[in-house]
Amino acid sequence: MSTRDTRPPPGPVPVQRYGKYYLVSKLAEGGMAEIFLAKQVGVEGFEKNVVVKRMLAHLSGVGDFVSMFLDEARLASALSHPNVVQVLDLGFEEGCYFIAMEYLAGEDFSAVIRSAAKQRTYVPLNIALKVLADAAHGLHYAHTFTDSKGQPLNVVHRDVSPSNIFVTYSGQVKVLDFGIAKAESRVTNTTAGVVKGKYQYMSPEQAQSAPIDKRADVYSLGVCMYEAMCNARPFARDSDLAILNAVLKNEYRPPRQLRPDLPVELEQILVKALAPAAADRFQSAGEFAAAIENYLRASTSVTSGTAITQYMTNFFGAERVASKTRIDSLDEMTAKGVMLPPMEKKAPSNPSGPSVVVPSPTSVSQNISIEESTNAIGAPNSVKQRSPALMIGAIVAAFAIGIGGTFVALKSQPPAVVPPPPIVEPPKVVVPPPPLPVEVPAVVDAGVVVDAGVEPEVVDAGPVVVPDKKPAPPKAVVLSTPLISSVIRKNAGPVVRCFQEHRGDLPGTSGKVDVTITIDRSGKVKDVTSALGNTEVGRCLEARLKQVKFPAHVDEAVTVTLPLSFKVQ
Repeated sequence: MSTRDTRPPPGPVPVQRYGKYYLVSKLAEGGMAEIFLAKQVGVEGFEKNVVVKRMLAHLSGVGDFVSMFLDEARLASALSHPNVVQVLDLGFEEGCYFIAMEYLAGEDFSAVIRSAAKQRTYVPLNIALKVLADAAHGLHYAHTFTDSKGQPLNVVHRDVSPSNIFVTYSGQVKVLDFGIAKAESRVTNTTAGVVKGKYQYMSPEQAQSAPIDKRADVYSLGVCMYEAMCNARPFARDSDLAILNAVLKNEYRPPRQLRPDLPVELEQILVKALAPAAADRFQSAGEFAAAIENYLRASTSVTSGTAITQYMTNFFGAERVASKTRIDSLDEMTAKGVMLPPMEKKAPSNPSGPSVVVPSPTSVSQNISIEESTNAIGAPNSVKQRSPALMIGAIVAAFAIGIGGTFVALKSQPPAVVPPPPIVEPPKVVVPPPPLPVEVPAVVDAGVVVDAGVEPEVVDAGPVVVPDKKPAPPKAVVLSTPLISSVIRKNAGPVVRCFQEHRGDLPGTSGKVDVTITIDRSGKVKDVTSALGNTEVGRCLEARLKQVKFPAHVDEAVTVTLPLSFKVQ
């Protein structure tokens, strides 16, 4: 059984002690780390809700992953601003690095926009503009941040999107996830020729892997503004290549064409933020924030955090708010029969720094983005109608493929917090190299990382040994429906995630989706269509199924329609 198989799925977990924390619920898991809702405990009954982001154990011996994880923590620890999420701790426990971050009760801005769109309305202008202005202030702080000697670090977030802007029920706005941010002083440099970020939101220069600066984040925030104003993404297309072409050509519908009631002044601000040339945009996030706030002052009045609180509470409902804000204390858990392991005291660490033996990596799972990078807009079903228990509990999605094969996946509601800022310098840890080479797969989910054509290193494999006899030709395979169903079940993970990540696009909590697949003689999928058509979940299913490799077979091409049954609780 692989390391991944032994990890619990998202949802409530048996309470476990982890250093000075109690892990009480698993919020999410990605290709690099697990995210837990946790309790930080101290003397005299001290207790605090936090989020623990723990590196997956089998990656702790992979140098690039360790460096990336620690870079995120170091950068985040240096940033301290009301509009940037706070990092509280960096540690090493049970063979894994972890960071602890503040727990935020609220919704990411993507969920706010999406929920309004489902109700065929918009986020009120004053609320959306206040959120965007506060996010711009947080970015401006990071962009202008200097080290202890006053030297600029030239931080660029590079992944600004609505899902990385968090709005709390108490009216705060926080920029999340500086995990792939770039600073010139960063310990680990970005590999040349690799594009990081989400296609829908990246600037033209970032899409071309050209040098970028803070104005790239201004552009991405402009895309967020367009989405919030129009309930649509400006560069939404049917494929990643089409998206990139639209970004590079600056092809998008004018905002007032989609929303005629949008004030002309706001359209002008938006068009300037989306200028294809960096020199024509707002030259800083602070300048962008000032333009938004000047409009608010001239048109209505500056919106306060109290107005955001009232909107969020009224829109999402008291039950949903309570599910994220009223988390049982450890005493309350004990009273309900939850068993808590004792908090053992540890011997003081070696002053010269601990020497830790990291277990050898076993298998490296497929990288999965923790974020929902392609959230649907305009799907039916109000969020208010969902059970509040879903906010911290698990969602179970069961799918039957083909002629009765079934698999189950679990996914928590989007984590109340995932990302970065402030912290303690990490302990010096000796990480021995793994005894066996580990092959790390490229990230392919939602276009977060794209290989831009870097030439692979040529390795001399030694003399070629030619066998005396040619191997026997493979036996011809008849690609039947049961065989196709079996192959899909074995590759079910990415398909399951489509239903999990885009459940807002589904026509209900249960049903069937017909998917038609055409497979050529080599076993490569030539075409995929689904009954969900041009929706996020439909596009996701088509993209994931095209990556499945089937056995070579005797027919020129095989086309089969399979029903995917789903049930989301």
